[in-house]
Amino acid sequence: MVQQEHIPLSFSTVQTKSGLSTIFDNFEVWARCISVSSSDLMEGYRVNYDAATGWTYTEGEGTENQELKFWDAASTSFRFHAGAPVSRVNEITEASLTMGITATTTLSETSLFSSPYIVGRNDPSYGQTVNLQFNYANARVNVAFKYASSSSVVISDIQLTPPAAYPTTGTIKLDYDWAKGKVRATALDKTAESTEPLSFPSVNIPAGSTTAIETDQPRYMIPDASVKGKWSISMIIDEKTPKQADFTISKAWEPGKSYLYIFEYTDQANLVFIGTNEVIFDGKDLENGVEHNFN
Repeated sequence: MVQQEHIPLSFSTVQTKSGLSTIFDNFEVWARCISVSSSDLMEGYRVNYDAATGWTYTEGEGTENQELKFWDAASTSFRFHAGAPVSRVNEITEASLTMGITATTTLSETSLFSSPYIVGRNDPSYGQTVNLQFNYANARVNVAFKYASSSSVVISDIQLTPPAAYPTTGTIKLDYDWAKGKVRATALDKTAESTEPLSFPSVNIPAGSTTAIETDQPRYMIPDASVKGKWSISMIIDEKTPKQADFTISKAWEPGKSYLYIFEYTDQANLVFIGTNEVIFDGKDLENGVEHNFN
């Protein structure tokens, strides 16, 4: 491999997306350089994080046999993709990533994959730090409530009841389309399922509130087509009034997206489903209304 100025490969992550180093301290990466004789640079290298040194693949646990790699001046482009944490990566190849996935309420139990990272020989990013953007393989699910009133209200015992069993553990396969720069979930092997309702903590809505307020404990679910159909939501209003409503999820959850189901309760004792806020689960700053920082 021809090396230009012997520039070594180095890694970082886009902290404004998944904030990877605040959740996991390692990931597994696959790197390939495209040329007349294309070759794999890193066939599943482990990359570790240390507060002092940052992300490195030549120091720390599991890196003993990993060699320092360099940018190749003879190659036309480079491809990088990764999965985190290392313990959940079952297989990583040039075009796919297969990893374990769990339904959870804890970010540290989620699984993450990186967006396709492509660097051309003449790109400004050639020879620079490879800055990977990580996305959640899980889908973020939460509920929010609107209540326009001069008095406050507490909504408790919130439960979503599914139309069928949903997966709680499994293995998901993600395929990388390098021509389009996209990732697509192509297979899900479900190893455990449940029909138990999804429970959420209480929501306190202050008097005079005009926006939807979501719970402070979202669920990080496994994307699967079985979630489509008629769900029901039940809750207790101010510890005395039970309420229930039906709503429909019209399409399957997708990896890396956030689904916020919004309901409105009125003084006339009505509970109405008013829609779904579907956004990319990417940790943007807090914005108006129901757009939140998903870290």
